[in-house]
Amino acid sequence: MSLSWSKIMFVPDQQAVEETASAWKWLIPAPWKIIFSSMFGGLFLEKETGGVYWLECGTGLIEKVANSAEEFHGFLGGPRDEAWNSRVDDWFLPPLVEQLHDAGKIAAPGQCYGFTILPIFEGGKYTVDNAFVVSAREWLTWTGSAHEQVRDVPDGGQVRMKFVD
Repeated sequence: MSLSWSKIMFVPDQQAVEETASAWKWLIPAPWKIIFSSMFGGLFLEKETGGVYWLECGTGLIEKVANSAEEFHGFLGGPRDEAWNSRVDDWFLPPLVEQLHDAGKIAAPGQCYGFTILPIFEGGKYTVDNAFVVSAREWLTWTGSAHEQVRDVPDGGQVRMKFVD
């Protein structure tokens, strides 16, 4: 990984944390706290009942990644072997962040990257052309709402999204 942690992750502010918890409560109802987020809104959550989970906001995937915060931090600080590189690439997308920086798309504090077409939809790719800089609070909450609205649509089903102010 050639980018520093500060280029591929951030800690959301308290307002973003509260609004994100509300937007995703339909999927993650138990009390939890955000440890940090990838620059694409991949949230790492610690549940009160135990375990660290990765919530990938682009796809709505939630996956247990460790039994405790200590285990999770131990993994991140551990040996950078093939398994480590694979997980970090999946979670943080450092090559894409680097490509976005090269294209002049650099997120400022309080911002992250969003996708014009969510990766759950046809055409939703992890590419520079499909990514943009957005307020982290807006992205984390909007994706929760969007995934809640399409959660019962079968794979391959048609969706029409309407955006209103």
